[in-house]
Amino acid sequence: MRASRTAKLYRSIFGVKVACLIGLMAPHTVPEEVTVYRDGWGIPHIYGTTDRAAAFGYGYAQAHDRTKAVIRNLSLGSGRLAESVGEEAVPLDFQQRLWGHREAAQTALQKAPPAVRDWVTAFSAGIDHYLTSSSQADSSGVVSPDHIAAFTRYIFWRGILRHLDQEHGRSDDTPVGALWGLGPERSTADATTIVADPYESWSDGTRWYEAHLHGASIHAWGYTYPGMPLPVFAHNRKLGWGWLPTGPDVGDVYRIAFESEGSFRYRWDGRTRTAEADTFHLQVKDADTVVLTGLHTHLGPIIHREGRVGYAYRVSDGTASGQVDQLYRMVTSETFESFYTALRAAQLGPSTILFGDTSGSLFYIQSGSVPIRPESIDWRRPISTDMDIDWVGTHKQEDLIQLLDPSAGWVLDAETSPDRVTPYAPLVPDRFPGYIFDSVPGRESSRSARLRSLIVNAPRISVNEIFDISMDTHVIGSERWLRALHLSVATLDPELSKDEQSCLSMLQEWDGRAEPDSFGPALYLSWRTACEGKRREIDDRSVRQYAKLSIETMRTLISAFKVAVENHKQTYGHLDVRWREVHRARRGGKSWGIPGMSHRFGQTIRNIEVSRENVVAYGKGGQTAPTVMVFAPSGIQTYTSAPYGQSDSVGSPHHWDQGEVLCTQNKLRPTRFDTKRGLTQKEVLRIPEDLFK
Repeated sequence: MRASRTAKLYRSIFGVKVACLIGLMAPHTVPEEVTVYRDGWGIPHIYGTTDRAAAFGYGYAQAHDRTKAVIRNLSLGSGRLAESVGEEAVPLDFQQRLWGHREAAQTALQKAPPAVRDWVTAFSAGIDHYLTSSSQADSSGVVSPDHIAAFTRYIFWRGILRHLDQEHGRSDDTPVGALWGLGPERSTADATTIVADPYESWSDGTRWYEAHLHGASIHAWGYTYPGMPLPVFAHNRKLGWGWLPTGPDVGDVYRIAFESEGSFRYRWDGRTRTAEADTFHLQVKDADTVVLTGLHTHLGPIIHREGRVGYAYRVSDGTASGQVDQLYRMVTSETFESFYTALRAAQLGPSTILFGDTSGSLFYIQSGSVPIRPESIDWRRPISTDMDIDWVGTHKQEDLIQLLDPSAGWVLDAETSPDRVTPYAPLVPDRFPGYIFDSVPGRESSRSARLRSLIVNAPRISVNEIFDISMDTHVIGSERWLRALHLSVATLDPELSKDEQSCLSMLQEWDGRAEPDSFGPALYLSWRTACEGKRREIDDRSVRQYAKLSIETMRTLISAFKVAVENHKQTYGHLDVRWREVHRARRGGKSWGIPGMSHRFGQTIRNIEVSRENVVAYGKGGQTAPTVMVFAPSGIQTYTSAPYGQSDSVGSPHHWDQGEVLCTQNKLRPTRFDTKRGLTQKEVLRIPEDLFK
């Protein structure tokens, strides 16, 4: 029954016959065979006799490990998710259809170099091979290459839309992760070292997928999203990079006044224009087909409309649909120059990229296809079409924020403004248009400040120290607030109950770290929450700056502490609450305490986003694939971990192993790139000769 339902779902998403795929690949004389090895964590090490054999194995492995996620993602990118999940996906499908991801992908694949087309086609064939040969699907469907390219475009479009939504005022500025790196002179390994820590949801569709790729010419390790044909951040044998979905302003929101509520006509540049209507028929599971009409202006699609007023999202024409092509060029680059040339395509939306190589280079850039705009206008807000303002070209890559081999020997971006990413660098606001600098000068998140202090205070940093910094669980700012509390108690000598004395001792003994066995984190948050209820009576500036505290502030801190002790006991049933009791991860019937914190009153470098169920908070996102890349001249060494495991199969030990063994212990594991030693599990796939004819 389960296989039948999955097959039906699969057919509803990909109603195309195998013949659509066959003609796209030219025959090769070299026998095409791929071996998928597995290491002790279930990570695939894919060795193909040709590059496209490696791509075939990559698609096969992804479908094997993340079946439902791959199917869901490919249907999402093509605007057909409602066919399998129901009405809740209609708004998502409508937006993807409005942006035309699949149509753009089809055009891009036609124009792509043969090697890129072959890679995407082989990758899609690998997914299809697993789905049609496993018990989870039959042979009636096929994944086509344009599904793959459409989903890839959708992924990078998210960063564009996040920025445009902020301009429209409909989203908050959520953290996207951290990138930092050291030059050889700052590392005891005498090697450029990069830490890539992009935040992401832990849900199946967005949790990073790890793999090793080896073909005739491609040799790489990296992370990607299930359903994407190439890594998003990765390294090959000579170079590598980290990635964050943030960067310069690559689009704008225009406020369009239509002639009437139902009108398609509007004014621009002194003349009347007419928006084009596009009608979409969205098939919905267990419901009637939904018919929706979207409007396209010459500036872009209308994303929001209320009566006569609509808001068009305009994206630079330079960000078209060459995402797969750019990723392919990045992963096959062999020098800094070729990698820099690959970035010129600027197809990944607003992106922050940190590059390193085995020759000792360290390079930072905020990449994107950025329109040239008049600087007299505030482009961070919706632009009225009455102003008749237009773009006047596209900036070349050299105009963007970038830095090669910083003199300080390190660079850091964790919600950090460009002028703070490294000392002594000319990345100051008066050197760039506002829409390229795109930040408040001097801005720095609490995590960025903590990282900066740890980097600056160590003249040379060892690899083990880099591990400790990247997984740091110190609750930022807790030392300032606890100093204020202890000073208040020592100064005013209040009468404390036995429970209050016990809790005060727990906070005095706490080392300030959000570790699973610690009693301090939960109690600290209870106290800070109580302080928030009395915030008007607390001079928090004096607390944060270690300044002299007023008597009123000290009395309020103590009274809030008394309230917190009572609330803490009432909430949890006892006072000595270990962090692992209330801060956990769970999967497949297993649950474990996790270190780190992401709370309004407590942040750690180890960012863990949670959802609360009664008194227990369960991890749902944040730090998802912390990665350390060491670019030694003798070879690249990489260390990483995942919040759960490689597989989505409930019966597999790799469904949860990294979470229980690594995540809960703040550990990273070596990836063992470019070696078959210890790879005992393997699956050999002989690609049918007629598949590519």
